[in-house]
Amino acid sequence: ILAAGGHASVLHDMLFALGSPPYGVIDRKLNAGDLWEDLPVLGDDDLLSTLSPEEFVLVNGLGASPDCAPRNALYTRFRREGFPFPSLVHPSAVVARNVVLEAGCQIMAGAVLQSGVAMGENSVVNTRASIDHHCRIGPGVFISPGAVLCGGVVVENEVFVGAGAILLPGVQVGEHSVIGAGAVVLQDVPKNSIAIGNPARACAYP
Repeated sequence: ILAAGGHASVLHDMLFALGSPPYGVIDRKLNAGDLWEDLPVLGDDDLLSTLSPEEFVLVNGLGASPDCAPRNALYTRFRREGFPFPSLVHPSAVVARNVVLEAGCQIMAGAVLQSGVAMGENSVVNTRASIDHHCRIGPGVFISPGAVLCGGVVVENEVFVGAGAILLPGVQVGEHSVIGAGAVVLQDVPKNSIAIGNPARACAYP
């Protein structure tokens, strides 16, 4: 697991639920040889230069709140070095048979992905979030707990969707935008924007 924090802790538990307990955790803020949640700390990111992508797979344990850039940069760095990132689906998630998950997707406990959903690489659908039919989620998107995306929603690259937000059918959210917690999005959100409130109103994201 890359990075040790709250999101990594949830992934740690998920991996046990999937019958694939992790080998260890890598975090630059911890000391090699220590334990984090009963996992050995293997070292920092530089350790991976000594490991073979043919022997290890990685799990991106970095969360987003709301900046997705550090998480996506970490993923991109090690993908370029050849490390695989498997998609992970919690056993309690409901995922339709024709859902498409690209590399590194993480579908957390209680999430629902309905027919025709497509998820770009390194995207997260967090606890109890619901993604309805034929939504398109770009790479590097982070959908927070309890968010609801109605049918046909399009979320472009590296968007953060806050906890409990609701996106109505057919809404499109431009890349690098933020949907605030509890926002009710009735219309399209331009790229590089933040949308908050009910009904949500968008303004330029600083």
